[in-house]
Amino acid sequence: MKGDMMQKTVIEPNGHNMQYWKDLWRYRELAFNFAKRDVTVRYKQTVIGFGWAVISPIINMLLMTFIFGGVAGLSSEGDTPYYIMVYAGLIPWALLSKSLQSGAGTFINNAGIMNKVYFPRILSPLGSMLAFLIDTAISFGVMFVLMIIFYFLEGFVPSIRILLCPLVLVWVAVLGLFAGLFLSSFNVKWRDLNQMLPFIISIGQYVSPVAYSVSENFGDKWWLPLYCINPAVGVLETFKWCIIDSMEFNSLAFFISLGWTAVFIPLGIKLFRKTERTFVDIV
Repeated sequence: MKGDMMQKTVIEPNGHNMQYWKDLWRYRELAFNFAKRDVTVRYKQTVIGFGWAVISPIINMLLMTFIFGGVAGLSSEGDTPYYIMVYAGLIPWALLSKSLQSGAGTFINNAGIMNKVYFPRILSPLGSMLAFLIDTAISFGVMFVLMIIFYFLEGFVPSIRILLCPLVLVWVAVLGLFAGLFLSSFNVKWRDLNQMLPFIISIGQYVSPVAYSVSENFGDKWWLPLYCINPAVGVLETFKWCIIDSMEFNSLAFFISLGWTAVFIPLGIKLFRKTERTFVDIV
């Protein structure tokens, strides 16, 4: 009888139909649960909890200001306080590096649950990215406090372009996520990448314009276009441009990073979904 007919559920992690994307919307709440889990685990059994989201970037800011501003003697962007410029670089860098590392380690770090329950696997790195955005929002709040302090100390006033910061941060998160998904398929087969990636990210923090001004220190160098090939340069420079009123827009770095994003999104999805089908046999 028609009334007794049962609805069929298709489980096809690497199919070419639309079922995967329908499931992505159907299980969307799972991404928020993953985000909640990541935040809870990160600060569980810590004395100051979310305070680490404030202390960690401040310590990093002081350290990098000492290294690049004090020891190396690099100049800030115009008359912007060096602390503000460094912190404005640390916010997108932290989001980019964490999203990249989380996306790259998705299959390894979540193998336990992925081997037991079916869900669109991409929800796991999406959830982690949402958790990182929470930390980013806290860091952004700290930056406002720093701006108030330096307004009274040195008369610093941020640019009205600061209203564009949320859009830039979404771009940063997307770039980091899909670059990580691109690497995740290689990370499953070659575990050396999983060990190398934290080291590469640590080096990247110093070769990317996190704690120094590109235009003030390297604006006349012949190798500047080659330097801008680094995908992080464009997003970091654009975020700083949103904060610092006197800073010129780095269109070259912007469009190069935008191009990297356009490349990583389809490649990341393609390789990630291809790996979904066989990673259980490898991990």
